[in-house]
Amino acid sequence: MRILKLTILTMCFFISASSFVEAKTKKFGTWIELEFRKDFLKQFSVSIVPEFRFQDQFNLDEYMIQGKLEYEPFSFLSVAGTYRLGTEVKNKENLNYNRFAFDVQASHEIDRFDASLRARYTNSSDFEGDEQGEYFRPRFKLEYNIKGNKITPFASFELFHNLIDKELQKSRLDLGFTREIAKLHRIGLYYRLQDYFSDRNSIHIAGIEYRLKF
Repeated sequence: MRILKLTILTMCFFISASSFVEAKTKKFGTWIELEFRKDFLKQFSVSIVPEFRFQDQFNLDEYMIQGKLEYEPFSFLSVAGTYRLGTEVKNKENLNYNRFAFDVQASHEIDRFDASLRARYTNSSDFEGDEQGEYFRPRFKLEYNIKGNKITPFASFELFHNLIDKELQKSRLDLGFTREIAKLHRIGLYYRLQDYFSDRNSIHIAGIEYRLKF
């Protein structure tokens, strides 16, 4: 019941925030992601991730479901593969798509900081209206473990390099936090600035994440 109340309050906050920002910009989104994860054989995990993306006045813009298989051969290194089925909501006819990605991530702890570098190869630039192709997406992330507190703030920066056109297309800057609830639940909130290396307008995104690990 406590988890449900917290989730409802969080969603209400972001709906209100999106309505406020809509008065100032037409480029604001709200993304809601749910993850159901199962660990097995000590070094493997599988996840099912439904996600809903809203645009401007909290209108549904895109929804998807993603499967992920991850292998952690060492405590500091993991590899993963993901496959996504999604739908972009259109006025006349919705557009269905499928996408894949392969990740390699290395991490290292420094005092109370946890730094990670992820390299991703994918056929998607991961946003409505962007063309499919081949992309290399490096991301650096830094988390801070607050002593005696279950809240973990983080910051990350990601680049999108189009391998066919041989150019950088955009970047993502994330600021947020996650909070563990009991042993199986985690909720996260973040602000994301998606900026383009062109004259295209930036996108401001408020994100909500919930994970159930069993």
